[in-house]
Amino acid sequence: MQFLFPGILWGLFLLIIPIIIHLFYFRRYKQVYFTNVHFLKELVEETASRNKLKNFLILLCRLLAISLLVFAFSQPFFKTNNQATKTNKAVSIYIDNSWSMNAKSDEGILFAKSKKTATEIIQAYSEYDKFQIISNELSGRNLRFLSKDDAFTAIENINLGPKVSPLSTIIRKQQQSLNNFNNLDHEIYVISDFQKKIMDLKTSDVDSSTSLNFIPIQNISENNATIDTAYFASPVIIPNQVNSLIVKLSNYGSTDLDNLSFRYELNGQDIPLSNLSIRAGKTILDTIKINIQTSGWQNLILKIKDFPIQFDDTYYLSFKVDEEINVLVIHDLQESKELLLAINSLPFFKTTSLDVGNLNYSSLKDYRLIILSDIKNITSGLGSELNKAITEGTNLLIFPASDLKDIDYQNLNNSLQFPNLISFTRLKKEVGTINMEEEIFQDVFSNPKANFKLPYTNGSYLIKGGHPHESILNYRDGTSYLSKYSYHQGVVYFCTSPINIEYNSLVKNAEILLPFLFKAAFSGIKKSNYNYTLGQNQVITWPIQSQIVLKDMTLKLSGPEEIIPSVQMAQNQLNIEVYDQINKSGIYELKNNELSLGFVAFNENRLESDLSIFSKSQLIDLLGDKIKLLDNDKINDFTSLIKESKEKHSYWWLLILGTLLFLFLESVLIRYWKTS
Repeated sequence: MQFLFPGILWGLFLLIIPIIIHLFYFRRYKQVYFTNVHFLKELVEETASRNKLKNFLILLCRLLAISLLVFAFSQPFFKTNNQATKTNKAVSIYIDNSWSMNAKSDEGILFAKSKKTATEIIQAYSEYDKFQIISNELSGRNLRFLSKDDAFTAIENINLGPKVSPLSTIIRKQQQSLNNFNNLDHEIYVISDFQKKIMDLKTSDVDSSTSLNFIPIQNISENNATIDTAYFASPVIIPNQVNSLIVKLSNYGSTDLDNLSFRYELNGQDIPLSNLSIRAGKTILDTIKINIQTSGWQNLILKIKDFPIQFDDTYYLSFKVDEEINVLVIHDLQESKELLLAINSLPFFKTTSLDVGNLNYSSLKDYRLIILSDIKNITSGLGSELNKAITEGTNLLIFPASDLKDIDYQNLNNSLQFPNLISFTRLKKEVGTINMEEEIFQDVFSNPKANFKLPYTNGSYLIKGGHPHESILNYRDGTSYLSKYSYHQGVVYFCTSPINIEYNSLVKNAEILLPFLFKAAFSGIKKSNYNYTLGQNQVITWPIQSQIVLKDMTLKLSGPEEIIPSVQMAQNQLNIEVYDQINKSGIYELKNNELSLGFVAFNENRLESDLSIFSKSQLIDLLGDKIKLLDNDKINDFTSLIKESKEKHSYWWLLILGTLLFLFLESVLIRYWKTS
């Protein structure tokens, strides 16, 4: 027999208390005999004998009750033969290997401590048990069950990485794997810091038939600052001009951060910035002014210095700066010189003006903005090709010709769901209002409430039907002058008046026309997202440049590591399936054989930047009796603990029953044994 808590056996000294009470209560007195009572002597002696027996039995019950209670709390057990438990366990152990486990506890790095704990757990089991060692990489290969020796090797091979998996996903994978061993007992161990960001487990997610053990390995209070994200204020980055980069930074610690070192590196050139201050628990937005002097692909790295958590101190961006924007003006017999003059005054624009009869339809998709200038008739071929170009992201601006017939723009109506232009009226009308909430006029005017010189027209249409559209500029009578609607990947803008100066004064209103043209060229552009997060199933969408011929569709991503992703072609783009093959953050070059296509940036997942954790008491409150919490801070040797729990046959509950039985017998003796 052995005892789980042998120290409680000192409680047997409590037996002396009822003995002392008994001796003092029943101590002997000097006998004095009176005359004429001798005849009672035999009766008294008989009664005294019965009293002694009763009192002795009561004392014995009390002594046995106290003894059994002390033994019960010391939890005696008998070890079983190990041979009886061979091949009776399927054990799944999860080791949290996310970056947060690189934090420090009072006993060192959390991750090293978790691997040591997992090793101790396995040592407690027999050679005949089956083991699953999993981490945040939940591929099929990592879900296999192993022998005891192979399990030790698997633990050693686990390294910290960027992958983060919600705890509900982890538990579900463990339970699904264990269900393949219906003939074995199931045990799950979860070793983690139990960050609040990943702790989404509910009681309904836990299979009550499985023994679920939580082992919190948690850090001392850590401060952590992070670069959450970064993006340009404008979707178009213009060379040789100041471009605003918005950077989001957070302080997840409990103390203020002053003089946080901050810098960036652009194409290998290191540029220091002013130090930052971030209050505890706060997030700030900082704007960096960047002058990019060359076109083409740019690689930008943002850096802060923050110890000891550093995985989120660097943020990578890759983006492309176009040298110029291609604009096409399609006119009928006569081009609008005033319109061309206005467009050519805009920097960064390369304008081509073509007669509608001289168009190369296949090249329409190469233009960012196409302007139809007073064209009398839209052919079915032109309507169809405009549809294709807009589908691929080209924007369209339409100035209709005067005195159109219904049939003239029928092909445009059919191809683009363009509204019907009706009732061309040669009447002077003045534009009265600007929709300042519209994206195209946001951040354009220094004083939005100023009195602008607005256009007027001497001839205009009313519009009816077509695709739902939004008015940008309205006449004083409330009818539309300039409207827009999104169509596929592009945006269609249309004016209800011809651009010809005879009918429209817009070309004379530079303060309206120029910002409108500039914004119209870039509206609808989705920000070039060449920045991705590690550890997620990624599909990179990449446009197919017309000058590139992908011979065998074999692409390669080269950077801190090198992979060959699978590639699928869809319409005008490539779907590059990275999945979770990349494990190191940084900037990667996309190549087709030796031809460079561009760059892609991969960043660490910021999910674990917030180091807030569930305390041990919070875990119990959250999951109750669904889990067994093993306090790592109080357990020196998991091997001994688990072995004892597996090998012992404890009978403490029988001892409790015995205690109650003797207390019951005591009460019966006192109440029902009458001695006189």
